[in-house]
Amino acid sequence: MEINEIIKLIKSAKSIALFSHINPDCDTICSSLALKTFLQKVGKDVSAFCDGDLKYDMSDLFGVSSVNKDAVKSIYDLTIAIDCAAEDRLGKYRPLFKKARHTMCIDHHLQDRTYAEYNLIDSKSGATAELIYMIIEQWDKALLDTDIAGLLYTGLVTDTGNFSFSNVSERTMMIASKLIACGIPSADISFKHFRSISFDTFRLKTRVFSNIHFFEDNKIGIISFLHEDFVATGTTVAHSSNLVSDITNIAGVEVGVSITEVKPNSYKVSIRTHKDVNANEIAMIFGGGGHKNAAGFTINGFYGNVVDDILKACKDCL
Repeated sequence: MEINEIIKLIKSAKSIALFSHINPDCDTICSSLALKTFLQKVGKDVSAFCDGDLKYDMSDLFGVSSVNKDAVKSIYDLTIAIDCAAEDRLGKYRPLFKKARHTMCIDHHLQDRTYAEYNLIDSKSGATAELIYMIIEQWDKALLDTDIAGLLYTGLVTDTGNFSFSNVSERTMMIASKLIACGIPSADISFKHFRSISFDTFRLKTRVFSNIHFFEDNKIGIISFLHEDFVATGTTVAHSSNLVSDITNIAGVEVGVSITEVKPNSYKVSIRTHKDVNANEIAMIFGGGGHKNAAGFTINGFYGNVVDDILKACKDCL
């Protein structure tokens, strides 16, 4: 659908619920909070929900304390899935999303959409935050304040790898410049999400990085964050976020894989790639997805078997 049609549909709704995906990243949370803040400004009754713990670097995002705090209505005029590539990414909120009078999905992932009634999908966008910006700009750009701009910039910069991924376009950079013009602390945002780590994360990093395994002449690197690593360092799954990028920063590595134990025999897997290796194709083998150079999925099984299966998929895609 066109943005003007999306705006018309949202305008017609009085009560709106926004849903971020499970294992939330900054793009899904920031896009949701930015849209919520804007819609509240235009007089909408809007709530934000997410099935999953927010990472430590999201704790000071504007409006983040409101996530999951509003009373759940029996039915909403409109529910919007934000950055959700598939219906199951809604987690426990899937039934609430489905029983609204109308459903919508706003996203930039490659997967097909069949679960929402209305869709704004653009896989050429660097982040879903890019699409939310375009909605706000076309609706009423005068309402784009520093708080909303900061959220959108955070979603944009994190989902583009600090503007280093192949999903960055001229439009992405133009939007980033407009957000910076709003007076946001862009340098501080980039430092926080790409250079600054907590001391606990540093302890976890030093423990597990000595056990990275490389394959195929060092073209594939696999790092694992297991339950005993979290116990030994006093950390949680949230502290392992984005550390997979450190593997692909090594010269010669084309595929970086992070395997994180979320519960016994259940693992969250993140994939980052360089060159022509398609991370999305690897993730789709296991029912996941994402983008060409960044994707993920969840897999169940014994750890050794999980590693073997992932390694085989990565080798086949080289």
